[in-house]
Amino acid sequence: MEATTTGQFGGRLSAVLYLLCGTLLVVAVPLVPAGPEANRAGMFGLGVVALGSGAVIWFLPWYRWRRASTLVLLLPTFVLIALFNLAAGNDGFRYAPFFFITFGWLGLVHPRGTSAAAVPLAAVAYLVPLAAGDAWTANAAWSIVYVLPAGVLLGEATAWVSDRLRRTQHSLREREVSFRKLFLENPQPMWVFDIEDYRFLEVNAAAIAHYGYSREEFLAMRVIDIRPPADVPAFLDEIATVDDLHYSPMAWRHVLKDGRIIEVAVTAHRLEFKGRAAMLSAIQDVTERNGLERELRHRAFHDALTELANRSLFANRLEHALARQARDGGAIGVIVLDLDGFKTVNDSLGHSVGDQLLFAVGERLLAAVRPGDTVARLGGDEFAILLEDEPTIDQVVEHAERIVNCLSLPFELAGKTLVVTASAGVTLNRPGDGPDELTRNADMAMYLAKHDGKACVRRYEPSLHHAALDRLELEADLRRALDRDELVVHYQPTVQLRDRAIKGFEALVRWQHPRRGLLGPMEFIPLAEETGMITDIGRWVLVTACRQARVWQQRYQRDLTIAVNVSARQLRDARLVDDVRDALAESELAPQHLTLEITESVLMDNSDAAIARLHELKALGIRLAIDDFGTGYSSLNYLRALPVDIVKIDKVFIDGVASDSESRGLIRAILSMADTLDLQAVAEGVESLDQALRLEQLGSSLVQGYYYAQPLSVAAVDALMTTGGIPGPDPATPTSARESTLLR
Repeated sequence: MEATTTGQFGGRLSAVLYLLCGTLLVVAVPLVPAGPEANRAGMFGLGVVALGSGAVIWFLPWYRWRRASTLVLLLPTFVLIALFNLAAGNDGFRYAPFFFITFGWLGLVHPRGTSAAAVPLAAVAYLVPLAAGDAWTANAAWSIVYVLPAGVLLGEATAWVSDRLRRTQHSLREREVSFRKLFLENPQPMWVFDIEDYRFLEVNAAAIAHYGYSREEFLAMRVIDIRPPADVPAFLDEIATVDDLHYSPMAWRHVLKDGRIIEVAVTAHRLEFKGRAAMLSAIQDVTERNGLERELRHRAFHDALTELANRSLFANRLEHALARQARDGGAIGVIVLDLDGFKTVNDSLGHSVGDQLLFAVGERLLAAVRPGDTVARLGGDEFAILLEDEPTIDQVVEHAERIVNCLSLPFELAGKTLVVTASAGVTLNRPGDGPDELTRNADMAMYLAKHDGKACVRRYEPSLHHAALDRLELEADLRRALDRDELVVHYQPTVQLRDRAIKGFEALVRWQHPRRGLLGPMEFIPLAEETGMITDIGRWVLVTACRQARVWQQRYQRDLTIAVNVSARQLRDARLVDDVRDALAESELAPQHLTLEITESVLMDNSDAAIARLHELKALGIRLAIDDFGTGYSSLNYLRALPVDIVKIDKVFIDGVASDSESRGLIRAILSMADTLDLQAVAEGVESLDQALRLEQLGSSLVQGYYYAQPLSVAAVDALMTTGGIPGPDPATPTSARESTLLR
């Protein structure tokens, strides 16, 4: 039992008071004057008795008995006080302090009310000596009126303060026990280190298990010993500025016992530990998360095939170059190249050889430019080069001609010798040109080179308006397309990988142009985005898709879902929420059967407004999907904040799933992340059985792509649904051949 609940504290305190009072009497009696009726020998003897009693009381086993057991000392205490009164000649001023000491002891040791309960015994001890010593006078008797109440007041006040202190001490002790339990049993690595010498003072089991050091090894080390030497100065600088609670903005590196280096996030808190200024640190291993985010960031700004900069990174670097040029002077050149006849290589030798050719072209371009220049793949077989500090257009043309000649040299690929040529357009920035204008001007010049016979270089001239005129004509036709019912919606199935069951469709708009034929979305949607027509087109697609989905639900008695793409301009449109609500009401489609797809880049470019609009849409009961996931850059913490239900893994990851272990690792990480965040994952762009088998092995459940079905007209969907859905693999393909793809 603790000292506060046993008699140990009260007994020891009583012994100390006895010894002090006895010493006081033994020393003071011979020295201090006494009244004529005082018995000095008796007073001295009482001092000796008090000393002896104190010694006996000290050695009694109070720790075995409850606190209340010390109340037995009240009777002998008051007896000694009464005897002292007689020996002192009933001099109240001499023995009244002993009453106050007694009541103070009661307050320190015992609960409130004990002092009041002891009043009768104290009164007897006060009055009896008066009567026995023949000193009973009105004045002496009435002195009890202020002596005892004062003693009780002292005892009760002391008891109240003592009780408060006792409760506080108990609360602190409980908190300390809880803290130690939380610290020691926490699954997150934690430790305490001395702020002065950085030595570990305590570590928990999770830290021991994660870092590989034993507790003894930890306690013999300093916290800087688990850091690479290069990180120590920055760590010491940060420690010097840490407040009471601190979350480090840096991703620190720690060294495990086996030599591996991990990245960690650290939350630190200043505290006092065993009387020393210390720091409590909670460690989170973010190595895997940071690696995934770095890989996603790299993929967001680099072409997956060639590892060159992609269009986004090229535009970003071009923007920065223009800013530097405006500040420091100079000129900026842009070259856009397109391979001549690349489609023939793909069609004759296959996409694999085509991909190898694109990779080899990227390597050759990098070798042909200066270290500070930027080479990017804009898409397909189109490349761009940013040249800084080019004083004249003639020098840019010279660079482009040298690069075109370099590309005309033979390529040795797949046991074959390939010769390709390239057409290039060049431009030099003019006042007011932005990144888009520069790239567009070089692109227009490149198309002029194509028109002039290919394998040549052309420079941009302001007179190149044929492309602009064509664009104006296309824009005028697009403005009339809705009124003329030229737009149609095709539907691509979303398939359950396990049994090839159709779970829903994605609505994809097409334009049946009266002269140009059926145009895909890439041929007119960017123009619709730029001109603002996408809002009306998107509204029409939404209503049409909801109606058709409801028709199919009723016709085939299945809860088929429909997914509709939402553009950046639509997401910014304040009418979008009402448009969705109206489309659901008009079609009688249940909200949970409608999914709106928004690309990751749209969310990042307009994050605050986009998130607010997504929450409004989510309140309608619909589902939300992030399209092309992985092609933009969003952190996992950002993704957790979005009200989304589905992530659609971009085709760029799916392309390499059958043959590239890195792509498989990324897909596995994305699927794991989606499962952790309770999101549904859809793999889009599946084009082969190998890809489908590998995705099934990785745990993907929903897929979409040309391997299962291309975007279909309404009639084609009805025919597909009537004949039983998506067919299985070709029975002529041996099972062993299908399974062998999983062993690559």
